[in-house]
Amino acid sequence: MNLFAWLFPDASQPVDPETEAAIGCLLQTIDPRLKALSGISKRLAPVVRAALDFCERAIEAMPGPLDASLSHWREAPELRALFTRNDEVQRIFSHQEVVQDYVDSHPGASCFYALLGAVFEERKNFGDIMENGVARHDVAITSLNFKNHRLFLPRTRQTTFEYDLRWALFRQLALEMLGRLSAMKEEQNHRREEIAFLRAQLAYSGQQGLSRLLADEGAPESGATSNSDKLAHQLLASQTELRTAHPPLQSLENTLEWIAETLTAPEALLRTQTLDYHIDNANQVIPAGQEGLDLHLCRFNVTAPTPRSGVLLRIVYPAGELLPRRRMAADLERLYP
Repeated sequence: MNLFAWLFPDASQPVDPETEAAIGCLLQTIDPRLKALSGISKRLAPVVRAALDFCERAIEAMPGPLDASLSHWREAPELRALFTRNDEVQRIFSHQEVVQDYVDSHPGASCFYALLGAVFEERKNFGDIMENGVARHDVAITSLNFKNHRLFLPRTRQTTFEYDLRWALFRQLALEMLGRLSAMKEEQNHRREEIAFLRAQLAYSGQQGLSRLLADEGAPESGATSNSDKLAHQLLASQTELRTAHPPLQSLENTLEWIAETLTAPEALLRTQTLDYHIDNANQVIPAGQEGLDLHLCRFNVTAPTPRSGVLLRIVYPAGELLPRRRMAADLERLYP
């Protein structure tokens, strides 16, 4: 994009309402003051539109919607890997406060769609396996472990759920950008403070005052000079690093340019990874020729507001299979009297 196209965007191309709303969400998250800049919708529309398309592709890469009901959960290898029994699905889903609140507010709903997330890890160890009827000992084994299951965005309609999920992913992109921008500004401010301090030290080193008259006899005169050279070298290095490490972020225009450039690669902000395994009933990875399950997972890595990594998949679940709150409360009283 050349300079004139950036400063004076073409007003003949209208921005669709969804892209306009996404731009507003992005700026509100990162810095609401950016809304005061002129022509901002035209300047950000192409990259924001591309980011929304990226979020749609990310949803398509997720498994699902998978039927997690008591009678069908075993039909999906992903659900069989995440849960050992159907009553575990029921118990975990029923303990999700966000789901209980949503079902209570939609009493006529027969089912709900939701995003299921879990922390995922590969565990490497050694054990015994059977291969072609022969026992092998001390063999390297990879097992898959899932924990901290959570449900998000319960909705009664699939279209509504996937629409809201796309916006949730876009807001995560905005949070990722805010986190990086804040870290960059903090680093640059720290570097500027360091430069100011080095300048003060350098000025002080050339003005020793009465301290030179009170120095010990025979003290080397070259000490101040060598110290000044060292400070000057450190100052130059810090100035160079500040100038070259990151783009300048001293003005709103600088920030807007950084946003537009960074959003051209949304996959670098919200990193996804497709994982395919062939596993047995114990979630151990086995050779492709053996009898087992073909597992397809989509792992997401986020950093804002805190670093997290885990698998995400879409599920549909009957609202009538949720355990009532009173039963769960009774179970807690029984377990923790």
